[in-house]
Amino acid sequence: MKDFKIKALVAALALCNLTAYAEDDAKETTKKDIEVSDKIVVYGEIGYRNRSDELAPTLEYSQEYFQRFEPLTAGDALKRVPSVTFLSDVLESDGARMRGLSPAYTKVLINGEEVPGAGADRSFFVDRIPAELIERVEIIRSSSANRSADAIAGTLNIVLRDGYSLDGGYLRAGGLLYDDGEFKESLAAVYGTELAGGRLLLGANLQGRYNPKQKNSLRYGDSPENNINFQTEEFDNREDQSDTRDGDDTSLNSSYEIVFDDDSQFNISAMWVDTERTEDERSFEYNDPTATNNDIVNGGNLETDNANVKYIDQTNYNINTAYEFPLLSGTSKFKFGFARFEESVYEEEVELDTSELPMVFEEEQTKSEIDDKEWTLQWQHSQPWGDSKEIQFGAFLQNKKRDSEILESQNELELALTSWEQYAATPLTLATFNSEYEAVTGGVNTLEEDRFDLFALVKHKDDLFAWELGVRWESCISR
Repeated sequence: MKDFKIKALVAALALCNLTAYAEDDAKETTKKDIEVSDKIVVYGEIGYRNRSDELAPTLEYSQEYFQRFEPLTAGDALKRVPSVTFLSDVLESDGARMRGLSPAYTKVLINGEEVPGAGADRSFFVDRIPAELIERVEIIRSSSANRSADAIAGTLNIVLRDGYSLDGGYLRAGGLLYDDGEFKESLAAVYGTELAGGRLLLGANLQGRYNPKQKNSLRYGDSPENNINFQTEEFDNREDQSDTRDGDDTSLNSSYEIVFDDDSQFNISAMWVDTERTEDERSFEYNDPTATNNDIVNGGNLETDNANVKYIDQTNYNINTAYEFPLLSGTSKFKFGFARFEESVYEEEVELDTSELPMVFEEEQTKSEIDDKEWTLQWQHSQPWGDSKEIQFGAFLQNKKRDSEILESQNELELALTSWEQYAATPLTLATFNSEYEAVTGGVNTLEEDRFDLFALVKHKDDLFAWELGVRWESCISR
C-alpha cells in the first residue's frame, strides 16, 4: 500500500510539471507571430517499376531501379524483381522462373532474342551477364500472337545498352575480399560514340565470383517419417560439408545503329560471354556428434569421406541484325540472328567407405561436351487500320542443332588400408586411374529442329479501352 502511494505521488508531481511547461509554452506562443507555409517540398520519389504502353501486361524495370542495390550481375538485379525466382543461389542465379513454374516455361530473351543454354530445356543462366550492360528489364506476363507460345509462365527480356544510351565512356575497377583471403576482381569498360552517321557502343567486363559454403547436419532417428524429438531420439550420424564455387565471367558486347533519311533504320549487335568455373565439394560423415578428423585414429568415428570436383567451361556468342523500313502506309521489319553455345565439363567424384576393413575406394569420372547452334529469320509488318487499330502479321523461321557427348568411367579399388593410422597418414585425394570411358545411355547424339511459325493479330486502342486479338500457327519438326 505504501508503494502505491509513493508512485501516485511521483506521477502527480510529474503531471504538475507537465502542466507548468504547457502553460509556459502557451504564453510564449502568444508573444510570437504564427508562421504558415503555403508549400511542402518533397525531395526524391518512390522507386517502382514502370508500366509499358503495350497491350500485353508488361512491367519495365529501368537501370535507375537496379542501381540502388548495386548488383554485380543480371542475376543479382533480377532477385530484386517481384515474381522472378531462381532454382538456387550457389554462385549464380541459374534457372530464372516465374509464377513458380519450371524454368522451361519461362522464356529468357536478350534484346528480344533467344540465347541457348546448357540444360535440357536450353535455358540461359542470366547471372553470366554483368549488370553494367543492362538498360532495362521487361517482364511480359501474358502470351501474344507475335511471340512464341512456349512462354507459358511469362517472358523475361533483358535489354542491353545501345549506342544511344551513352555518349562517352567510363571505366570501373574494384574487387571483393572474402574472409578466407580469396580476392576476386571486378573490371568493366563501356564506350559510346557517333560513327558514320550512327551510334556505336563497345563494352567489356571481367567479373570474378566466389561463393564458399559450410554446412553441418546432425541426424536423429532411424526413419524420416518419425516425428523427431531431439531430446529422446537416438543419434544417427553427423555430416560436415564444404561447397566452394570459384568462377570468372568474361564478356564483350557491341552494337551499331543508324537511322536513314527515309525513316528506315538498321542495327547490328553482338555479345560474347565466357565462363570458367570450378565447383569443389567435400563431405565427412561421423558416427559421433563431436568427432573430428583428428579423432579417427583413436576412435574410427569416420563413416564416409566423399570428394567431388567439377571443372566447367562455357562460351556463348550471338549476332543479330535488323532492318526496318516504311512499306505502303505501314512498317516492315526483317531480322536475322545466329547464336552458339559451347560447354565442356569434367567431373570427378571419389568416395571412401570405412564401414569395414579393408576400406573400399570408389571413383566416378564424367566428361561431357555440348555444341548448340541456331539461326533465326523473322519478318513482321505493321499496318494502321483506321484511327485506333493496327494490324500485324509475319513469319518466323528457326533451325536448331545440338551435338552432345557424355562419357563416364567408374572404378572401384579395395585399398590396402587396414588401420585408421594408415588412413590418417594418407588422407583421401582425387585419384587418377587408367580410365576407360564409355558413353552413357543416349549420351552421344545429335538433335536437329526446324521450326516455322505464322501469326496475325489486330490491336485496338482508344481513350476508353484497348484490346488485342490474334492467332499463331506453329510447326516444328525434330530429328
